[in-house]
Amino acid sequence: MKDAPASSSSDRLLVFEVGETLYALPIADITEVTDVGRIASVPSLRAAVGGVMNHHGDALPVVHRGALFETGQAALSEPQNVLVLGRSPDDASRLGLPVDAIVGMADGPAGTANGADEVVERRPIGGRLVNVLDPQRLLMRAVQVIEGSVVGADAMQGGQT
Repeated sequence: MKDAPASSSSDRLLVFEVGETLYALPIADITEVTDVGRIASVPSLRAAVGGVMNHHGDALPVVHRGALFETGQAALSEPQNVLVLGRSPDDASRLGLPVDAIVGMADGPAGTANGADEVVERRPIGGRLVNVLDPQRLLMRAVQVIEGSVVGADAMQGGQT
């Protein structure tokens, strides 16, 4: 059997499912795929937005799927895996993203999103439409979601005396 030419990691996408929707991220921006651990609450952050989990002895911020993705009215099942986003284990901007299932790998570059949306493009892969995400935009969106939730908690506390 002849070996297929190796694709660079910048040309490979990890395809995953959230709800009934498929998404993909460049494999180069995923440090690890791990099992879902216990996600602990953060006092100033609503539990529906996120929390932290133990990841090799460090606190990994986790943003819940429903806070980042349009999941519609469908109830989400328990996530099966957590994608650890970041270019390296030492990356200060690491983020845990729970996903329903890992679907597989796909060839093709990710590109960069235009405008404010984190979706670069929607492309057919394996007979289904996949939302290819810009990892930097996804991280920025996660920061906005977390900061928006924390600001809301601060405002509620400020109103109580």
